[in-house]
Amino acid sequence: MDLQIVLKSGMGDIEFGCTPEVVRGLLGEPEEVEELESAMDGNVESIVWNYPDAGLNFFFDAANGEPTLSTIESDNLETVLFNSKIFNIEKDKIISMMYENGYKDVDEDDETWGEHRVTFDDAQIDFYFDDQALTLVSWGSY
Repeated sequence: MDLQIVLKSGMGDIEFGCTPEVVRGLLGEPEEVEELESAMDGNVESIVWNYPDAGLNFFFDAANGEPTLSTIESDNLETVLFNSKIFNIEKDKIISMMYENGYKDVDEDDETWGEHRVTFDDAQIDFYFDDQALTLVSWGSY
């Protein structure tokens, strides 16, 4: 499986905007499926397909009819960004790598559950750290 992050586009052969059937065709049936409902009207806003053995989660926007892929999360140690396996790289080096590749719109915050989040809005990517160690990366399209 190609675990290359393609910023604002997808991962390998999986592109943002694709249907769940495309993901199913490449990865098979998800182990878990979650429906996230709107707090306002109770309608399903997102569908999440979890592949825990692969360390991947796929979020499909379902608010406007047929679900389409909007976000991917990975905690797979083989995940690659800019030709580097990012789970082998500490926080400061990831930030430097993003800067070196032209992404500078950065925001950092400590999450209530204890992880430190580094977001690059211009790349639509979030990195979550426990101390200096990357625990999860999440990226999407505009």
